[in-house]
Amino acid sequence: MANRPEARTNRFAVPGRPERLALPRRKTSQSGFALVAVIWTLGLITLLGMAVIVGARYRTKTSSNYAAVAAAEMAAESAVNLTIATALGATPDQGVNFPLRCRLPGGERATITVEEETGKIDLNTASPAALTRFFTALTGDQSRGTRIAAHVVEFRNPKAQAAPATKPAEARFTTVMQLDQIDGMSPRLFRTALRHVTVRSGRPEPDMDAASPATLRLLNVQPKQTPRKRGLPAGGSITIRADISAADGTRFIREALVSLESGNGRPFVIREWRRGDIDPSSARQQHPQGTARACLRVRDAAAS
Repeated sequence: MANRPEARTNRFAVPGRPERLALPRRKTSQSGFALVAVIWTLGLITLLGMAVIVGARYRTKTSSNYAAVAAAEMAAESAVNLTIATALGATPDQGVNFPLRCRLPGGERATITVEEETGKIDLNTASPAALTRFFTALTGDQSRGTRIAAHVVEFRNPKAQAAPATKPAEARFTTVMQLDQIDGMSPRLFRTALRHVTVRSGRPEPDMDAASPATLRLLNVQPKQTPRKRGLPAGGSITIRADISAADGTRFIREALVSLESGNGRPFVIREWRRGDIDPSSARQQHPQGTARACLRVRDAAAS
């Protein structure tokens, strides 16, 4: 008789109760890993979404700042051109006095000043004493000011060539931007000196009556007791400085070197455009919102 496999019995079974089948154990470790992976994925997606949102806001703000600066720059150039048009159209009795504070059509507040080049230090013709006094005042160091002044004189008077020259040597300084080539001229000193120097005065000493208040303070010259506003000169070279403040706080300063009655058949010539710096030594006067006149009305009043 064939042997039959004996039925397996659970020796731990309780009599009178049905025997339960043994179920396989769940793989809890794999389930926990999947849950952690899902949580990390959701976190990374959230971080990426926040990064995209922040980047979009930053790019929008940057584009807005660029647009504001470009608008202020255009307003500054418009103010310079408006001043030139006012100078050409005004009569001596109807001239506009400067500094002029007015409002541009776009709502920008403009402070326009006119600086005569005769009131500045001419890099080509200033005497060594005037140069030394000027650079000493800028640096606050007598020895350093003397060295820089000597380098300026050496730069504008190059050594004579071996062959005799048939005509006088031309001035080495053709623009004030060449001052950056002088030994000992730091970037900060260069930016500070730009507003006080010129290459179109032709004077050994600056004309203190035509000097700006900033130049007078630098040279420690006392201004007149009752300083009067100056109008536009009939000729010569001037620097028109337009300081623009937009409603959103953007500020831009543009300077233009202009020669009036240039003698070549044109009433004026713009020699150079520069971006101006804020003068920290002088407090800029602010006017209430409703007191500034419109710049176009000022120009029309001067030309009428």
